[in-house]
Amino acid sequence: MQETGSGRILGIIDLGSNSAHLMVVRIAPNGVFAVLNRVKHMLRLGENAFQTKQLQEDAIQRALHVLHSFGAMCASYGAQEVITVATSAVRDADNAQDFIRRAHEETGLAVTVISGREEARLIYLGVSSGLPHSLGQRLFMDIGGGSTELAVGNSLDHACLESLKLGCVRLDNQFLRGREKAVSDSEFAEMRHFVRMEASHSLQRVLAYEITELVGSSGTIQTLHALGHRLERGTPPGPDETTLSLESLRRTARHICALPLSKRRELPGVSPRRAEVLVPGAAILQAMLEELRLDTMQVSARNILDGILVDQLRRLGYGTQPVPGGIREQSVQRLARRCNFEERHARHMLSLTLQLHDSAVDCGLISPDRQSRELLCHAALLHDIGIFIAYPKHAQHSHYLIRNTELLGFTQDEIEFMAQLALLHGKGPSRKQENASTEGLGQLAQRLRPCALFLSLAEALDRTHCQNVHTAEFRRDGNAIRLHIAGNGNCLVEQDAIKGMDKAVKKGLGRDIPLTFSSRGNASPR
Repeated sequence: MQETGSGRILGIIDLGSNSAHLMVVRIAPNGVFAVLNRVKHMLRLGENAFQTKQLQEDAIQRALHVLHSFGAMCASYGAQEVITVATSAVRDADNAQDFIRRAHEETGLAVTVISGREEARLIYLGVSSGLPHSLGQRLFMDIGGGSTELAVGNSLDHACLESLKLGCVRLDNQFLRGREKAVSDSEFAEMRHFVRMEASHSLQRVLAYEITELVGSSGTIQTLHALGHRLERGTPPGPDETTLSLESLRRTARHICALPLSKRRELPGVSPRRAEVLVPGAAILQAMLEELRLDTMQVSARNILDGILVDQLRRLGYGTQPVPGGIREQSVQRLARRCNFEERHARHMLSLTLQLHDSAVDCGLISPDRQSRELLCHAALLHDIGIFIAYPKHAQHSHYLIRNTELLGFTQDEIEFMAQLALLHGKGPSRKQENASTEGLGQLAQRLRPCALFLSLAEALDRTHCQNVHTAEFRRDGNAIRLHIAGNGNCLVEQDAIKGMDKAVKKGLGRDIPLTFSSRGNASPR
């Protein structure tokens, strides 16, 4: 992000299934921020995508146009960093990577896809940060175009995160398909029944907590709240009128269902695009309130953009951080311990891997990159978790577990990067593995080969899991670079394991590098 006398400028873009949002903020050196601009565009990226599993070309073109416009706006404010996240529509599409590639080529923006539970976490952060402090458990609900996110948490931390494949665009695609005529009582009841069935397991988990308050966010909930207030009082709600009752929602739902689409488009305060999916949104919200057995909810104007900002501020060291080391480290630790990882070996692997990585940077073998270095650290801790399933092919099992666990705080390309490193850690990348697709890694793809090499070398240097090797680093002597390894007198297994890795080193770093192995001070060049 750009440093200026008055702070740093950050652009945040949420590419949702129904709408796209932009927020531009200035962050002062003391962590105080000011929102410079907010923009919303009804995009409908998820139109006809959930049934076909394909983002439609006309929707892609709309998205590219909006991203180009948002990027230009960020540039006009002088933002040097723009965070762009995509949610349900892109998350579920088979052609997501093609869209991400085109977005980067045509707009210069790097779109990252986040998981459903990560989306729920960010929404929780954004909405809860604007509420009075409370140690009681609130339930947060956000109805998007393709998914509905639920989070249970207090002002300190979340306790439960859920993501349901229930969104107003998704439901419209399945039940109404944008048709013009009014919606009958039986059709609206059918949609609510579908929502109850799809949400049942998540709601059971949520209802295990003692909920003190329900807080709803998203354009759908805000629009239904405003419509209900207009129907009852003839005016939009004021800034302090944030309570939406189930009774009011039911009246609003009956009213909009009785109208043909042309009339719903004429409702005050409702955009034409929002009108197309308002009935499915009402069906989701009413069914959820009925199942939760709650009569009222509070409506918040905050959203995922605010959550991404809070997350960034915490990473920069501003504000309170309830999780020691951050949510990413906690997610990795939780997965590792759930799989009964061998912590002593994993920690030593981490030490050796960082020695190799950092010394390679110091010698100019690779360029510094904070993101890939951090992910390499996490991969070192998780590289052997596949043994929890079975030792044979445990690298493949580790790859599967990392890819299929929603590690909070990570984007999907970061999770894929760590999974690929775990897959490649065994004996160094094989010819078959060298040809493995790096699709989905984005800009991290170029870092995969050297990082996989460091992890492979570290694995070979602790083959006995006895921590016999204590030093593994690249050293420059004039124009020559040598890999120096040192350990105690019991390193015969490690010395044997490192043999034959010359080719892997050359592939990973692009040059031949001699190796010196010293034991109890006696160097043995190879």
